[in-house]
Amino acid sequence: MKTKRTRREFLKITGKSMLTLTASPFILDFLAKNSELCFAEDTSELPVLKQSVTKNVIEKALDIALSNGADFADIYLERTVKRTIELSESRIKNIRYSIDIGAGIRVLYGESTGYAYCEDLTESSILKAAKLSANLGKSDNHIEPEELIRCQLKNNILTQTIPLTSVSEDKRIQAMRKAEEAARAYNNKISNVSIDYYDEFKQISIANSEGNFVDDIQPIVYFKVNALAINNGNRHMGRTRFSGKCGFEIFDQNKPEDSGRMAAEEAIRMLKAKDSPSGEMPVVVNGGWGGVLFHEAVGHGLEADGVAKGNSYFAGRIGERVASDIVTFIDDASIPNLRGSFNFDDEGTPSQRKVLIDKGILKRFMTDILSSRKLNTVSTGNGRRESFRYSPMVRMTNTFILAGKSKPDDIIADTKKGLFAKSFDGGVVDTTTGNFTFTVREAYLIEDGKLTSPVKRATLIGKGADALSSIDMVADDLGFGSGTCGKGQWVPVTSGQPTLRLSKIVVGGTKS
Repeated sequence: MKTKRTRREFLKITGKSMLTLTASPFILDFLAKNSELCFAEDTSELPVLKQSVTKNVIEKALDIALSNGADFADIYLERTVKRTIELSESRIKNIRYSIDIGAGIRVLYGESTGYAYCEDLTESSILKAAKLSANLGKSDNHIEPEELIRCQLKNNILTQTIPLTSVSEDKRIQAMRKAEEAARAYNNKISNVSIDYYDEFKQISIANSEGNFVDDIQPIVYFKVNALAINNGNRHMGRTRFSGKCGFEIFDQNKPEDSGRMAAEEAIRMLKAKDSPSGEMPVVVNGGWGGVLFHEAVGHGLEADGVAKGNSYFAGRIGERVASDIVTFIDDASIPNLRGSFNFDDEGTPSQRKVLIDKGILKRFMTDILSSRKLNTVSTGNGRRESFRYSPMVRMTNTFILAGKSKPDDIIADTKKGLFAKSFDGGVVDTTTGNFTFTVREAYLIEDGKLTSPVKRATLIGKGADALSSIDMVADDLGFGSGTCGKGQWVPVTSGQPTLRLSKIVVGGTKS
């Protein structure tokens, strides 16, 4: 049951700070609970806020989209309710609410694309966008759209035990306060704690000229803690984060106090960090979010749009060995509640598990509808978009290396001298060549098979293909880390891996 609070009480909880509101939270919750993005035969009985789109309107739009000879058309309808809360210096700095509503219509003329969108769901706007997209190409084809048949969802993988719309605002802020208090209590050298909370409730419907018609609801929660430690001129920002496509129950599995404490622990440990050594050496990469290295250095090279253009170093190598037989690399959008999961991709293709590299052998690429045409194959359900304003493109979902048989401690013990990369800040990669550079945020020396001194300013430099080939030990502790991937558009993803060892890779450091 929600607790009602006066404005005075609410400002007391939030630190009496200025609030930036795009929409009232009460209106926002009302919209999320009472709005439905759906096809309906008749909307005469529906409340105005539902702004439903009838099946008749969709059929008209698809017919118009095909009118200039396109051989395929689809429409993507979206309503997203978003909430962002920012805490820093013990104050709630911002609370922002927004609602995004619109439709995008795409047409395909062979391998060419036309795309237009509108920022409401009225019939006139949708049909106008359909006409505009149709006019972006022309051919002598004349294809009639097939009858729309709704795909029934058999097993929803994006469940909410505690729906986001049932949670009062102060519950979100209390979680942030708990994380902040735990971080500050860990050590008096913690100078500042900043926390970002984000959630959204997205409803989508997708229909195409081949008769496919799906809809989905995608809740998402994101929670990040930064803890800054300062001592004698040294400073380090520790970080933890978690996210999932689920409800507020995510805080039952990820205690905010634990996140705050872990961020502070990293910050304090790294205050004593020495300059990193440089040169070629073995590097043990931590499980979980360490998988971002292979997301960037390997995963992007397996996206079929680059392969079709010949811009991937994996192009033409299906069936070849690209890694040792202890490496299996997977993209799987069907894992329940992970940040990169969904029931259907943004083209309406069901989520699925794809083994991209099987025991070192390259097996397949990730595709969407357009790239599958170019490669004469089928979509693997990797068509994704940032919002209705964007045409879909090939993107990763939950990408990870399968668990091996070694123990994490045994991998460290087997490494006489090297580096342990515990967490990364980010990196850059050239998918054409596979060259990458990654900044290691938290790292430790390995000496005589033991973790010793923390080191700072370490970077990993190499090629994706070489990094894959150099994996010689894989542990049994598969974990996942949540992130956001940019490729012209931003989409939520998960990267994962067990603890593993690269037998040799170039480490850039600052030690003389």
